[in-house]
Amino acid sequence: MRKTISIIGMVIAIITIVSSFFKNGDTGHMFGFELDIWTYRLIWLALFGVILNGYLKETKRVK
Repeated sequence: MRKTISIIGMVIAIITIVSSFFKNGDTGHMFGFELDIWTYRLIWLALFGVILNGYLKETKRVK
């Protein structure tokens, strides 16, 4: 179950990052704050990395 949630989280992060390249905006909104678009993308990329790291640790622990 945890692996499925991790995969869903990674997909959401990737979709958010990719969609930010196609939107015509110089800022991104996170938790009610307006952020520079590159900072916004970097935060989502870091979130993706944290989820991926947890997913890889979980798959190694199961084997």
